[in-house]
Amino acid sequence: MAPTWGPGMVSVVGPMGLLVVLLVGGCAAEEPPRFIKEPKDQIGVSGGVASFVCQATGDPKPRVTWNKKGKKVNSQRFETIEFDESAGAVLRIQPLRTPRDENVYECVAQNSVGEITVHAKLTVLREDQLPSGFPNIDMGPQLKVVERTRTATMLCAASGNPDPEITWFKDFLPVDPSASNGRIKQLRSESTPIRGALQIESSEETDQGKYECVATNSAGVRYSSPANLYVRVRRVAPRFSILPVSHEIMPGGNVNITCVAVGSPMPYVKWMQGAEDLTPEDDMPVGRNVLELTDVKDSANYTCVAMSSLGVIEAVAQITVKCEQGPWGF
Repeated sequence: MAPTWGPGMVSVVGPMGLLVVLLVGGCAAEEPPRFIKEPKDQIGVSGGVASFVCQATGDPKPRVTWNKKGKKVNSQRFETIEFDESAGAVLRIQPLRTPRDENVYECVAQNSVGEITVHAKLTVLREDQLPSGFPNIDMGPQLKVVERTRTATMLCAASGNPDPEITWFKDFLPVDPSASNGRIKQLRSESTPIRGALQIESSEETDQGKYECVATNSAGVRYSSPANLYVRVRRVAPRFSILPVSHEIMPGGNVNITCVAVGSPMPYVKWMQGAEDLTPEDDMPVGRNVLELTDVKDSANYTCVAMSSLGVIEAVAQITVKCEQGPWGF
């Protein structure tokens, strides 16, 4: 059978005419950058915000940068926010100035294999120049405080002609509901289809941040004022919801002792006998721990310990082994 050659393989003829195959370098072929998210031309309003989003892939992973007139953007009003390990970057300009910010901006993706560039044009209009259909934010998000695991809803409604599409930014990066496993979704009311509230279910601490809703149509782009979402984590010291119960048993008997503790964060629960840990440290359950005692010969005290970052509590269960008595009581 003829040999099948792969990338990075060469053949040489060795002693006695044997064919020797050598692996040269790695097996995986390198790939030049290619864009998976390209920036779009935008029409913004003077004093407002513009954000261009750019992301690339390749092997090795490319780095994305932003240029203006062939030079790296450099201004107090220009900010580059990187994501995806620098393979993506948002160019944010705020506040917009006309005409100085009107230009073509370049997103450059580069790795050791190659370099590619994509362009996006920014137009900035004064308020008195805006066409009648330019988007307007009718209701922007407001500061909100939500408890962790609860649902938070950030409201937004916009008008314009045609009806603007609403998207969201968090901490200057675009919010992608599809990346949240359905936990984050954008709501659209049937009566007001341009309403684009952002609903965040089972809120986590990572959801905390500054949110902006963005209304976009063919006439231009309008950003809402930013609003902070705070996710409050309830902090409750450990307490026992089920205390361990003391028992009297016959020699050689079996008994289970249950101990349940609650708190926020939920505490770890372990059992001890004197100074000896009965629960393996690398397998310590959260909230509930059942101690199974078999063939008990001696009386002893067993301590349930519940611990979290907010404290440590203990409760003792006494196991008493009753002496067997004869018919005369001794």
